Amino acid sequence: MKRNKNINKIIQTGITIIFIAIFILFGYELEPKDKTSNNIQNEININLNTNEIPEYFGEIVVNINNNIPYFEDKDISTENFENYSVLDSLNRAGQAFANICKNTMPPQGTKRGSISYKPTGWVQYLYGENNSKHLYERCHLIAWQLGNENNNKNNLITGTSQMNEAMIEYENTVANWIKQQNEKGNDYHILYRVTPIYEGENKLAKGVEIEAKSVEEEGVSFNKFIYNVQDNFEINYSTGEAKLIEE
Repeated sequence: MKRNKNINKIIQTGITIIFIAIFILFGYELEPKDKTSNNIQNEININLNTNEIPEYFGEIVVNINNNIPYFEDKDISTENFENYSVLDSLNRAGQAFANICKNTMPPQGTKRGSISYKPTGWVQYLYGENNSKHLYERCHLIAWQLGNENNNKNNLITGTSQMNEAMIEYENTVANWIKQQNEKGNDYHILYRVTPIYEGENKLAKGVEIEAKSVEEEGVSFNKFIYNVQDNFEINYSTGEAKLIEE
């Protein structure tokens, strides 16, 4: 009997070890990587008619729909959320939609980490004296300062330095308004949606549409298209390869 008990203990211990090993190997994949973020299928109902986007003639930012965002009544909510499209069949990031507030933004004092993921079209081009300049940035759709998402492949596209700089201006507008409201003791929200626009099977987006609208009161509202261009560069949007025309 004692021998049988020992055998049973050995079997039970073995089973426990197996379950622990399975949890370690697969457990983290069973849980969402970020409980504040949801992945959605990259089959986006894009409100923007691409015919509304004029050809690029030197202005990197243009108004869309008379600068009025396409949000519907059903979108208006005080619930905190961040939704990121899963990558499409070409591994391209799609639309990202969030309700920005103090709870989605990084806690004060948080430092942004490094980014290792290379989105589609990432064919970096270094130029200038001692190659001190670079053509491309890993552009967040929902900025890190708004959504606290950094090395998330569903939130990253390849964008020129000029596009990234233009995006930051509008990201700062949203972040500053939320911070100002927080200082007044308010917990306000801004609907924020960024949609990269690709032509055909191009790896590089033509640009991004950025929409924003304050929820609780009039404050921030805009609908912009930002071109993925860089002065003095000829860019192949199919591959991401580029040619410096002049410096």
